This record gives sequence, C-alpha cells and structure tokens, in this order.
Amino acid sequence: MKNFCPEFIILLTISLFAGCVSYEPEENTECLYIFDRIINIQDVREASRKDFDITVQYKKQGKVSDAVWHQEYHRWTEQENKLATSANTLYEQARANSCF
Repeated sequence: MKNFCPEFIILLTISLFAGCVSYEPEENTECLYIFDRIINIQDVREASRKDFDITVQYKKQGKVSDAVWHQEYHRWTEQENKLATSANTLYEQARANSCF
C-alpha cells in the first residue's frame, strides 16, 4: 500500500469541504434602501399620472375650465419633473454603488 503525504490528505479534505460550502453575498443595505426609495417614487408618479388622467378626461368632456386645466397641468408637470429627477438621481447612485 502506498503512503500518502499528510499535506495531500489535508489539501484533499479542505478541497472536499470547500466544495460543500456555499457563498452567499452579504445584503447591500444601501442598495436596498435606494431601490426602496425608487419604488416609492415610481408609485407616487403612477398615482399622480392616474389622477391627472382623470383631469384630462374631464377636460375632453368639457367638465374642466381652461383656468383649472392650466393650473392642474402646471402642477402635474412640475411634480412629474421633480419626481423623475429624483428617481434618476437614485438610479445614478445605484449604478455608482454597483447595485446593478
């Protein structure tokens, strides 16, 4: 019977053990926080869009005056631009933090 050197047996044991251990990366809480904020902003944008769609329909039906229409349109575009800019900034942060 051949003798095996102890180093070989140790390396073989470590190799077999290493194959059984799985690696799970640690959660990146900063990325989770950024993604949560993006989702919240997108939810607000969607609710605002749906609300504005009602105003658009009322305008088409003649139920909204020109003055109210212009006021609502201005309010919605300002809010949409701010929210879209905020979401874009968060996407840039996520890319910078290697979240994607």
